[in-house]
Amino acid sequence: STIGHPPLSTRKEASWIRQQPRRVRRHPSAAAAAAAAGATTSFRETPNYSTQSNFFSSSSSSIEPRKDALASSDGVVGVPIDFDTASSIEGKESQIVTIRLEPDQVLRAESGAMMYMTDGVSMNTTTGGGLSAGFQRMLTGQNVFISDYTYDGSSGPFGYVALGTDFPSKIIRLSLEEYGGKIVCQKGALLCASHTVDITMEFTKSFGSGFFGGEGFVLQGLSGTGDVMVKAGGALIRRDLREGEVLRISSGCLVGFQAGVEYDIQMVPGFKNVVFGGEGLFMTTLTGPGTVWLQGQPPQRMISEIARRVPSGGGIGLAVPLPGMGGGGDGGGEGDGGDSSPGSTAG
Repeated sequence: STIGHPPLSTRKEASWIRQQPRRVRRHPSAAAAAAAAGATTSFRETPNYSTQSNFFSSSSSSIEPRKDALASSDGVVGVPIDFDTASSIEGKESQIVTIRLEPDQVLRAESGAMMYMTDGVSMNTTTGGGLSAGFQRMLTGQNVFISDYTYDGSSGPFGYVALGTDFPSKIIRLSLEEYGGKIVCQKGALLCASHTVDITMEFTKSFGSGFFGGEGFVLQGLSGTGDVMVKAGGALIRRDLREGEVLRISSGCLVGFQAGVEYDIQMVPGFKNVVFGGEGLFMTTLTGPGTVWLQGQPPQRMISEIARRVPSGGGIGLAVPLPGMGGGGDGGGEGDGGDSSPGSTAG
């Protein structure tokens, strides 16, 4: 019955041999080459997860703040704005400034100065460090609240913010690093700046300069790193003072001066100059060295001139025309011009 079939033990041994992996005999030179390339063979057989871990670690680091980001005194983190290429001042007598924003950049501006902002730009209005910081800015002529503008990159590589002034003014850009890191300005002079610029109070050194200097006892100090946009009324003048050089200016014409310039007042000499000169009893003196900026049309002077021409109460003035009375009474005006005709002038 077992003719033509091997024994049972022999069949089991043959089945076990078929289940074993086949071993390929290699030539000695081929075996040496395989041993030399062992790293490559092991990489193909065993995945190298260290490469994948490096990939995920590099991708996760992209959400971290950029290395060139700076933090402000109130904790706002952002990339500094290069105002040389990102700012554009337009207009002549009344100017506006347009700032180009990139993602992660922060522009700090006076609240209420925004004209427009493009899609993707967001505004965050805060006190900029608490109520004490807001109250301190209010004493320097700014608002209690301040606005930070950022761009999320959803509408292209750049976003734009345009800012205007509350009074017809010129706008000048100043770099704090070029002037020793600090500039002292008149109240309310700041329009916008880098988020790393701090607004502080600068007190006058004497009672007389605070009372008669035309700028009050508190001036606006701008310190830190970055650029500032300062507004000035009328023509803008820059003067570089030498050591010990004294510049006497009319009260209210001061825009700002570099830290190191001495700010004081001086009495106007001569009784007739005081009474009829129109400059008052005192003049502001600036002593170098340093740079000063002056304005040709102070807002206070223009406001006082407008108020002086407004008719006072107590009767019906020319500012309130009545129906049928024309615009200027018997002395002429548009009504008289309308009544004149060839027939009426005959004889």
